Amino acid sequence: MERRFFYSIVAVLGLLCLSQGVAYAQRWSIGTNIVDYANLGTLNAESSVAIAQHCSFMAGVRFNPWTFRHGSEDKQFQNRKRCCYAGIRYWPWHIYSGWWTAVQLQYQEYNRGGLFNWPTEEGDAYGVGLSIGYTLMVHKSFNIEFGVGAWAGSTAYTAYSCPYCGDVMDQGTKFFLWPNNVMVSLVYIL
Repeated sequence: MERRFFYSIVAVLGLLCLSQGVAYAQRWSIGTNIVDYANLGTLNAESSVAIAQHCSFMAGVRFNPWTFRHGSEDKQFQNRKRCCYAGIRYWPWHIYSGWWTAVQLQYQEYNRGGLFNWPTEEGDAYGVGLSIGYTLMVHKSFNIEFGVGAWAGSTAYTAYSCPYCGDVMDQGTKFFLWPNNVMVSLVYIL
């Protein structure tokens, strides 16, 4: 039920953006956050389209399927995730240049633990994110973006006593406020 709601919101946002017609200096972009790769190899991509002189629609994914073992099973750690998000960026000066702020809807299926603390948690999280950042124009077709963000929402989770054992410590639904993104992205403008 919650997934259908999330996908419905993303579809409505997408249709609204496509129904705006041709925007002034309409451009597309595609990029990847190199900081995510340092987060245990999280693969990621984000694309956006300008929908007005000061506004762009963005959508992205993050995927980390990796489990790491250092020698034996009792030294396992992971930060696995499947994440998708969609939102709007506001650019006070001009699209794809200068300061920006963004709001987004996000869904994430996750399983993390063993690296900084022994207990492991997995679950499904839904929420709203807020980000701010700056885009540096390197070339007319290439930008570097810097930004930070956080998101809040609800997660249906199960907590385990260790990454590999399956001993359930707790489960339920809870509110969360998590850092969402530290961004140094390489962006290609189409």
